[in-house]
Amino acid sequence: MSRIGDALKQAERLRSRGNPADPAPDRASNHAHDDSDRRKNLRHSHHAPLLVYGSDADRQPFHEEAETLDANAEGCLLMLETVVSRAQRLFLTNTYTQAEQECRAVHLGRRVGGKTRVGVTFISPSPEFWRPL
Repeated sequence: MSRIGDALKQAERLRSRGNPADPAPDRASNHAHDDSDRRKNLRHSHHAPLLVYGSDADRQPFHEEAETLDANAEGCLLMLETVVSRAQRLFLTNTYTQAEQECRAVHLGRRVGGKTRVGVTFISPSPEFWRPL
């Protein structure tokens, strides 16, 4: 393994132990670091049409057509008009394959042009969800 790889692993081990020399993160800031948003694997550019459904902030059912911006076996990034909250349970249907997957919103970007970038993670990894017929 390379020295860079070893250094990255060492830094990750120190971070997971909570290095007391590190200043405490500013939880009041909207830009505070949150490890729950970190993906295990990189996403790749992947455009797939989806039907997203769940309940909105008022507990009213909604469904919305969307398209992924990128994806991996653990989830995807998409744009939604419906306002959702972090940790909210959503359901995706891949309209090409009719495959369905339960997921949770883990990242909410800024709202631009009436839509929000929403990162979702699947409850269980599902690489077959993206496979074409």
